[in-house]
Amino acid sequence: MMAIFERMKERLSTTGVYRDDAPVLSWELKAYASELERLYSELGDMFRERFITTAEDIGLSEYERIFGPVREEESVEERRRLLLLRLNLGNNDFTVDGFKKALDSFGLSYTISEFPMIGRMNVIATADYSAAEQAWIKNEVSKIVPAHIEFRLSFNTMTWEQWDALNKTFSDFDSDDSTWEQIDDRTADAS
Repeated sequence: MMAIFERMKERLSTTGVYRDDAPVLSWELKAYASELERLYSELGDMFRERFITTAEDIGLSEYERIFGPVREEESVEERRRLLLLRLNLGNNDFTVDGFKKALDSFGLSYTISEFPMIGRMNVIATADYSAAEQAWIKNEVSKIVPAHIEFRLSFNTMTWEQWDALNKTFSDFDSDDSTWEQIDDRTADAS
């Protein structure tokens, strides 16, 4: 492919202004060509970053800001996967599979317990999340849970061994004057 400078010089040769014996005018043409090449490069980056499937950096960050936190700690492929999951949620995704797809799009590791006879669903996060991540996930999940479902999202990642290590009876837990929600959300580092 012919460089911009050569193309400009070739096309302007018919005017007789940019001759080989006019070096200062060639410098002017080189300055224009250099900036046009920079602009073409930036346009190429812009077009690449515009689409999730080709974005590598700033495009992914901008899409992520629309839906929540920027996930720079994730790989480009994982960021694309999560964004595409989120963008592909539709009106027909108010099923358990659609709900799982939405939870996956948040990057949540979880288990779901369904109780269809009483219209209840419990989701337990199975990985540790910061307080900010928990708040964001709770907010996003509250937007997608169908109104007729009683729903509980818990970020308790304690194992049964950790609960047993607390060496507390039910009366001990009761005397802490904690709500069920506070007990459910207890983490190992808060023991």
